[in-house]
Amino acid sequence: MGAAVIVHGYGGNKEEQLELGWRVAEAGLLACVIDLRGHGEHPFLLDEHAGSDIEAAIRYCRSSGNVTIIGHSLGGRLALLSDADFCIAISPSLGRTYGAGTQEMLRALRSYRVRPSDPATLLAIQERLPVRDPGRNKGNTLILFAERDAPEIHEGCLALIRSGTCTIEIPMALHSDIFVLEPTFAAVRDQIREWYGSGT
Repeated sequence: MGAAVIVHGYGGNKEEQLELGWRVAEAGLLACVIDLRGHGEHPFLLDEHAGSDIEAAIRYCRSSGNVTIIGHSLGGRLALLSDADFCIAISPSLGRTYGAGTQEMLRALRSYRVRPSDPATLLAIQERLPVRDPGRNKGNTLILFAERDAPEIHEGCLALIRSGTCTIEIPMALHSDIFVLEPTFAAVRDQIREWYGSGT
């Protein structure tokens, strides 16, 4: 029916997203789960060209039909900026900056899994990324966020709800587990069926 490129967040890797990839494949799409540069098995260091990894995967998957990008956190932010036909951003980092609490969490819990391991690299990338209005292509974009998400993400997503953008809060979810929860899988599956037809 089409394909989905699935992208992890800062400090993640493709293996963390395999269950989501499996559920997307069950819904009828080819699932392409990738490592961003600086993460997992990707040979390059994290830098401002991380979006090019996503675009390369989208181009690769075009032969299968329409492409949906599904990204978590940093991957969600990059997904919103991509050239995919459809976008599902899960707990996307919508702003250019993080508060002190979120920065400390990144430093303590995530940066050791990234090359280079200094979260200042992420912060510099975030500041340079354009801020895309997720409501720009409202019919082609779905935003999911966790009830107990990072404060900046939670506030940004509540503002999206108020603006009429298709945004769903996943109850009892955390930023770190939203992409492995059944309500998330159900929302992704239902959106794929809406975009690609009920035959999936």
